[in-house]
Amino acid sequence: MTQALERNAPLVARLPGLALFTLVVAVSGWWSIHMALGPSGFSMLWIPSGILFGVLMTSPRGHWPAYLACALLAFLASNLQRNGAGLLTLALSLCNLFDAWFAARLVASRVGDVGQLASINRTLRVGGIATLLACTLSALAAATARQALMPQQHGFGVLFETWLASHALGMVIFGALTVITRIEGHRMLGPPKRRLELLATVALVAASAWLIFMQASLSITFLLLPPLMFCVLRHRFSGFVPAIALIAVIAATATAAGHGPFVLGAGATDEVARARMLQLFILCCCWAAFPVASVLTERRILTHRVARSEQQYRMLADYSRDLIIRIGPGRTLEYISPSVTELLGWTREEYDRLRWELVHPDDVAILRDTMDPLYEKGGMASIVYRCRHKQGSYIWLAANVRSVTDANGRAALVYSGRDVTSRVEAELALEQQVRRDPLTGLANRLLFDERMALALARGGRNRTRVGLLYIDLDYFKSVNDNHGHAVGDLVLREFARRLSGCIRSVDLGVRLGGDEFAVLVEDIATTQSLQFVANKLATAMREPMTLGELTLHVTASIGVGMSGCGQTDAAALVQLADGALYQAKAAGRDTWRLAVAEGPNDCDGNA
Repeated sequence: MTQALERNAPLVARLPGLALFTLVVAVSGWWSIHMALGPSGFSMLWIPSGILFGVLMTSPRGHWPAYLACALLAFLASNLQRNGAGLLTLALSLCNLFDAWFAARLVASRVGDVGQLASINRTLRVGGIATLLACTLSALAAATARQALMPQQHGFGVLFETWLASHALGMVIFGALTVITRIEGHRMLGPPKRRLELLATVALVAASAWLIFMQASLSITFLLLPPLMFCVLRHRFSGFVPAIALIAVIAATATAAGHGPFVLGAGATDEVARARMLQLFILCCCWAAFPVASVLTERRILTHRVARSEQQYRMLADYSRDLIIRIGPGRTLEYISPSVTELLGWTREEYDRLRWELVHPDDVAILRDTMDPLYEKGGMASIVYRCRHKQGSYIWLAANVRSVTDANGRAALVYSGRDVTSRVEAELALEQQVRRDPLTGLANRLLFDERMALALARGGRNRTRVGLLYIDLDYFKSVNDNHGHAVGDLVLREFARRLSGCIRSVDLGVRLGGDEFAVLVEDIATTQSLQFVANKLATAMREPMTLGELTLHVTASIGVGMSGCGQTDAAALVQLADGALYQAKAAGRDTWRLAVAEGPNDCDGNA
C-alpha cells in the first residue's frame, strides 16, 4: 500500500517524508553511537541500518536513490561528532549505507512483495540470509578501515564481531519493525478491540526489561521470557517485533551506561565481554520468540485460507441453481444447498428426512449401485434419474457424484445435480417420433424390428415361443377412393385404437405402413393365446365405425405365425405370418389363419 501511494508521488511532495526519514535515521544513529557504545567506538546495537533496510524494502526502486542520499547525510552527521571529519567518518558511513542497500537489493530480487503474508516464511529466510551476507561484507570493510585509519587496542576480530552482531540485530529487529509499520500502519496494532491490550502487553514487556536491567542479578534475565512469550502468543508478529525492539533498546542503553546484570551481575569489566553478552541475550530472545510468532502467523494464514475457501465454496453452493450435496462417510447428508427448495420444493430438513423415498422406485437400485462403489474405488460417476417434487410429479435430475477425502482420510461424496426434465422429455419425444407412427401412435417398423430381435433372442435363451400377427384392412383402397384420404386416416386411427384394446400391455402393436399392421406377442407356449387375440381383433373390427355422420363397415384379414420352440429366425417367422395372411385373404377375407413353424414344437411336453 505504501509503495502504491509513493509510486506516482513527485519528489516535491515527498520532501517532508524524506526530511522526517533523515531526522529519524540521524537520531537513531546518534543514540546507537552515544547510548549503546561498545568496544572501540562501535555500537552494540545499530538501529539506523535496520530503518533504512525496512524503508527500501517498502519503497519503489525508483525512490531508492533519494532515500540512500538522505541516509548517507544522516550517517555522516552521526559519525561526525564521534570520529570527526575525515576518511574514517566517510568510510564508516558508506559501510552503514552498504549493508542496508545490499541486503534490500538481494531480497527485492528474490521476493516479489514483502507484504504478502502468504510468502512470509520465504521472505524471512531470504531476508535473514541477505542480512547476514551484507553485514559480513560491511563488517570486513568497517573493521579494516578502523584498523587502518584509527588503530585501537582491540584487534580486527573484536571490531569485526561487534560490527557484524550490532548491524545484523539492528537490521533484523528494526528492519522488521519498519516494514510492518509502513505496510500495516495503524493496523499493526491489531483489531480496534485489542489495541489497548497490545499496548498494555508491550508496556509490560518494556517495564519488565527496565526492572531487570536495573538489577545486578544475572539469573533474573530469564524472567523476561514469560512476558515476552505471552506478548507473542497473544499478538504474534504484531507483539513480537515491538517487544524485541524495546528489549534491545533498554538492554543496550543500560549495559552501555554500566548498569544491569551483564555489567554488575556477571562482573564483566571488559567492554568486549559486556557487548558479547548483551548481543547474545538479544539473539536468544529472538530465537526463543521468533519460531512461536512464525508458527502462529502461519497458522493464522492457513486458518484464513481455509475460512476463505469454505466461504467461497459455501457461497458458490448456496447461490448455485444446481443441487449440491455433501455425503459423509456414514452416508449421512452433511450439507444440502438451499437450491433444493427451488428445485424440488422440499426444505433441506424434509429432503434429509425423506431422501430415498423421493427417488423413483425404478431408479433407487440404479442410484445406489452408482454411488456405493465410489466409497471403495473413488472416482466420479454420472447418472440420470427421477426424483419426486413436493407437488407430487417426478422431475429428471442429471447428477455428477465425485469421491473426495475428508480431514480424517475417510471417503465422502460430493453430489451435483440439475433439473434436466425438459431435455429428457425432448429426447423421449424425439424417440417417440423416430420409433412411433405419427398417425396412429403405434410402433413403426424401426421399433418393430428392434423388439422382434430382442423377443426372439429371449425366446432362444428361455426356450419359449414368439407369435406374430400380420393384419390387412379389407378393401381399404375403396375407402380412400370413395370417401377421401381424410376419412381413410380416421379409419386407420380407429383400427389402431381397437387393436390396442385387444392386446396385452406387454404386446407390441405396429403399423408397418399403409393399411398393414402387425402384433408381436412374446412368451407363449401354445397357439391358444394367438387364436384368442386373432378372434378378439376380428370380432372388434366387425363392429361398424362411426366417423362423424359417416358409418362404415371395415373388416380385417389376419395371418398368425408362431415360431418353433427356441427358434430365433426373424425372417422365417415373418414368412409364416405373411403366408397365413395370404391364406386368410384367399379364404374370403374377414377371417384369420394360423401357421406354426415346423420342427420341435412342444416346449413344455404338451401338444
